Amino acid sequence: MHGSGHREFNLLSLNLELYLDQSVLISSLDGWSKIEEIGEGSFGVVSLYSAPFRDSPMVVGEKFKVRLWNLNEGEKEDLKRHVSKFNEKVNTQAKASRACHQHIGQLIGCYWGSTKLILFTEYMENGSIKGQIVDSPLPEVTALKYLFQATQGVHFLPHFSEGRIIHRDIKCANLLLTRNWDVKLADFGLVYQLAVDKNSNNIAVCSMQVRQSLGCTLVEMLTGYPPHVDFWKKRKGLAPFFPGQQEEADSWEKLQHTGHQLVPNASELVQRLLDCTFIKNEAN
Repeated sequence: MHGSGHREFNLLSLNLELYLDQSVLISSLDGWSKIEEIGEGSFGVVSLYSAPFRDSPMVVGEKFKVRLWNLNEGEKEDLKRHVSKFNEKVNTQAKASRACHQHIGQLIGCYWGSTKLILFTEYMENGSIKGQIVDSPLPEVTALKYLFQATQGVHFLPHFSEGRIIHRDIKCANLLLTRNWDVKLADFGLVYQLAVDKNSNNIAVCSMQVRQSLGCTLVEMLTGYPPHVDFWKKRKGLAPFFPGQQEEADSWEKLQHTGHQLVPNASELVQRLLDCTFIKNEAN
C-alpha cells in the first residue's frame, strides 16, 4: 500500500491529441475481459481478451509496460517519450492495416486510461509461424507460400502514401496465421519512416536489410532457427538481422550466407533463392 507521500502519474494528464489518432481510441473497457497471457510484445505483455464485438469476439491486447509511481521530472519526460513511441506504433498500424487488410494485422483500437495503455489487434486463430516450427521445420512448399505472402505485405509498406514504412522486425514470431492459414504482418514496434528520410543511401540500405531479413525468416522456417543463431544470441537487444553499429555489420558480413551452407537439405531452387538474397552482386 502506498503512503500519502507517494503519487501516481496519471496518463490522462498527457495531451492525447499530440500522440494518438483519435479515431482508434476505445473509451471504456466495459464488456472486455482478459482471458490469459500469451506472449511478450515490443512494449509489454500480450494477452488474449474477449471483446464486446459480434464480428471480433476475441482480440489480442498488448499492455504498455510502464512505472507510474513517484516519478521525478526526468522520469516523466522519459515516460512521455516512451508513450510517444508506443503511439507511433498504434498510428502506424492503424493506417497500414486499413489500407492493406489482407496482409497486415488489423488494429481494433487503443484504450488509454489513467493507469494503463492497451493496444488491441485482431486475434489470429493459428498463432505465429514461430509456433508452427517448435517441433519441426515447415515443408518447402508451405515455407515458400508464407514467404510470398509476407513479401506482399513488406512490399506494400514502403509504397504506402500515408506512411512509407520499413518494417524492421521481420521474423517468424511476427508473421501471424489467419483461420485460412494466410500470413499477416504483426508488431509494428520497430519501423523506419522513409517519409522523413530523403537520403537515398539510407533507403537502399534499409531495402537490402529487409530483403536479408526475409531470407533469414525463410531459413528459420526451413530449419527451425534463424541463420547463425549463436551470433544473435550474443547480441541481445539488437533487432535481429539489422546490425545497429558498423562493427556489428562487419561481423555479419563475414559470416557464411550461401543457400547450401544455410539449408544443406533444401532444393536447388530454394538454395538459389537464398543465394540471391544474401550474396552481393559485385557488379552493382
